[in-house]
Amino acid sequence: MYIILFYDIQNRELKDKDNSRRIRKAVEKYLPRVQYSVYEGELRPSEFKALEAQLKKACEEELDSIVIYVFESQRYTKRVVIGQDKNTPLFS
Repeated sequence: MYIILFYDIQNRELKDKDNSRRIRKAVEKYLPRVQYSVYEGELRPSEFKALEAQLKKACEEELDSIVIYVFESQRYTKRVVIGQDKNTPLFS
């Protein structure tokens, strides 16, 4: 499956702890970074379940936002980059 994931960490001053590092480290185990908080790549279903479980533990739901797009096939996807491409194309 092809995954696009991005996250937004709310104001760190409102939190007792800053968990953005834990979220970033969990995601980087599975997906390459495309932008500061945007990741994309291929995952097996078992890898996706493991990543999702780690993110649920790290996320503070009232302050953080993690969005994951899951595509079962790359057949209907197209990647358009305007400007500098910071990631090698995963498909053409």
